Parts: sequence; C-alpha cells; structure tokens
Amino acid sequence: MKLTQTEVEQFYRMFYALIWGVNRKHKIIPNLKKPVYGDKITLEPIVTVRDKMWENPEWIDEFLRGDGSGNELTETERGIIAGWRSHFVKERFIIVRHLKKYSVFMTTTDPVKLYGVVGISDPIRVNVNDTAPFILEAVLIPFGDKVIHDGLVYTSNISLGTSIRDSIKRAYNEVRTTTGIIENLLVSPKPEAPQEKKPRPPKPAPPTVDTKGANVPKAMSARYMEVAGIIEEFCDDKLNAEYKEICLRALAKLCRKRPSPLTAGRARTWACGIVHAIGSVNFIFDKSQPFSMTSAEIADWFGLAKSTASGKSSEIKMLLDLSYFNVEFLLQKRIDDNPVIWYLSVNGFIVDVRDMPREIQEEAYDMGLIPYIPADKADNPLPNEETDIPQRPVYNVTPQVKEKPKKKQSPAPIEGQLTFDDMPTALMEEGGMVEETK
Repeated sequence: MKLTQTEVEQFYRMFYALIWGVNRKHKIIPNLKKPVYGDKITLEPIVTVRDKMWENPEWIDEFLRGDGSGNELTETERGIIAGWRSHFVKERFIIVRHLKKYSVFMTTTDPVKLYGVVGISDPIRVNVNDTAPFILEAVLIPFGDKVIHDGLVYTSNISLGTSIRDSIKRAYNEVRTTTGIIENLLVSPKPEAPQEKKPRPPKPAPPTVDTKGANVPKAMSARYMEVAGIIEEFCDDKLNAEYKEICLRALAKLCRKRPSPLTAGRARTWACGIVHAIGSVNFIFDKSQPFSMTSAEIADWFGLAKSTASGKSSEIKMLLDLSYFNVEFLLQKRIDDNPVIWYLSVNGFIVDVRDMPREIQEEAYDMGLIPYIPADKADNPLPNEETDIPQRPVYNVTPQVKEKPKKKQSPAPIEGQLTFDDMPTALMEEGGMVEETK
C-alpha cells in the first residue's frame, strides 16, 4: 500500500520545508537551495540535514516556533510535523512481512514491537526490492492515520540464517497475538485475536468394492478393480490366463504399497505399464515365443504412445524389482528354463539342484533358494504353453522367504556322496553367480 498522489505532494512539501528551515537555522549545508517537490534535487545534502535533524529532534520544535520559516504551512500541516516530533521512531528494523495493507517492521530491541508501515510514492516492497526478512534502518513517523517512513532508508547486507529466521517468525507470531501491529503511532495497537482452527471435516470413507479375493486395502479396492478390468480384457484378447494371473498379482502388490503409486494417473496407463513390464521380463518381445508382441503393439491396444508405455513400464520395474532372476512374476516356463535359478554352490561346487536328491531339494527350498521342489514336477506336469492355461500349477512357484530352520541332522554320507550340513546361499546377480560364505 502507498499514499495517494495528493498525500505524496503534501508530505514532500512539509518535509522539504522542515529540512530547509532546520538547515537555515543551524547552517549544516551552506547555501542550500530550497528543495521543491517535482524539481530535480541533489539527494546528498538533504540526507545530511535529515540525519542531523533526527539526532537533534528539538530542532523541529525550534522550526515550529521559528522566525517565519514555517509560515508557508497550514495549521494542520504544522500539527502533523508536531506529531513527527512527538512520535517518531528511529531504529534498526527487520522487515518480516509484506502484507496487502502495509509492510511489517519489527524492532530489534526489547520490547519487540511491530509497525505496519505504508510506502510513500510506491509500496515498500518495490522500493527496497528485497525478500523479507531483512534488516534496514529507518525513521517512522505518523501521517494521518497511517505510519510511514521519512522517505530515506538504509538497507543492510547482513544475511539472516535459518535459525535466525525461525526465531524472527516465532517473535512475530507472539507479538502479533499479544500486543498487535501498530498501524497508527497516535493510537495504541489492539492485539489480534488468535485464529481459531476450524476442524477439518472427516474424509469420506472410500467405497468398498469386491476385489474377487485379491489382497488389497479397502481404500484401493475400487482402483484395483478399475485397472484389473482393463488388464483382464487385454489378456483375454492377446495373452493367456497365466499372464493375466501374474499381471493381477503385480497390480495387487502395487495397491498394497504405502503410499500406493496408483492413486495418481490414468487407469489405462497403469494397466499398460503393468502388462508391458511383466511381458518384458518374460521375453514377450521375442518373436520365437508363443505369445509375442512389440512394445508399439501393446501401447496401441491401450491407446497410448509407445514412450508413455515404456516410461510407465520402467517405473513399475523399479517399484516391484522386476528382473529375469526374480521368479515372483515369471511365467512357469521361464522359471523352468532359467539355469541361474537352479544352479547353487555346494561346498565350492556349482551344481544343478534339479539333479540332486530330493532331501537336498527340500533343504534348498526351505532356505528360500529355489521356488519349488523340482522332484514334485513329475507329479504336476505343466500344460502346453501354446494352449490356454486354466490355472497355475498346484505347486507354489513364488519364492518363500522363511527364517532359516534349525540345522537338521544330515543323512549319513555314503561313498561318493557329498554332505550338505553347511549349504551356502547362492546369490544370483546379472553378472553371474556369487557364493556367499558363512
């Protein structure tokens, strides 16, 4: 906020008359030309007289009682200048806020006070061209029912750190609610009433939707079904039941994350990204596979750009830690054909656990090293991958991470047979197989 043009002209007529009258009496600047508002003025002599005047405020009394130097002013204007003499505040301040009505000046000495200061020709935030809070020196004076400065301020280059800014903010909030902001130097301020925080209305409970047995939070059930419907439609059209079951498991896991990333974004984009990510780790882009599609074909089915599908797929791979070595979201055939999953280091030897005795396979399974017991495969043959698969095999292909069981007593070794009391864990990495020693 600033003064009106009429008020600006009145202020400078009064201020220049005061400066010229004080200098005429005390000869601070010899031969000082009487300043007139609107004329080109040399600022330096005005600043010199002004500084001396505020150091000796009794000179203003002399001006008002003087030999006619203030006769050009009206009685009202002389009364305003008398108010300057009685109520001026010369101090170092911190500008803590730029509000719509004024800028808030806070004193740096005790007791801390707040002043709502109005600009003269322009708002203060324009004149100082700085971001609050910052330090300056100024003289505040009353002007009608407003507080203004006398037209000259000295800014400081002192930088305020984070801790000082926090203490300034606390002091501002405390003083504002206890003594208030001084908006008129002639009237005592009124403290601001603390703002009562209105209680937020409770959030409506999310609708509960039947998720067909999927393990997802109630808050995500509707979102799950929205995305799942699109995935099911795509898999029924282009893939098979096994792909659909894996994609839906990936969707459910994303819904269980806190916070779930599925709360933002379009359902079709998430559905496309899940299919693209699951397909990529299962070699869906390989033309030799029974189910093969290009990235562009997947994106086109969902009505998205190829770059959008690839970008969302990359995000999902990171969220779910998808890779060729994570069997949680691999097709059964990918698990069976991936030798890295089945090769373990036993007593320093790399062996295919599928060729080992059943008790060794059971121990490896209990340790979470393999997704299922290969010896059970004969009892649970896989259907032809090129036909629709009605359901996944009855044995569990999801790796089960269990606590390491207590050491079991190994069967008595026979001649030529290795003992496996201390079977080490095989760490599968893309660069190869690394043995983790105990």
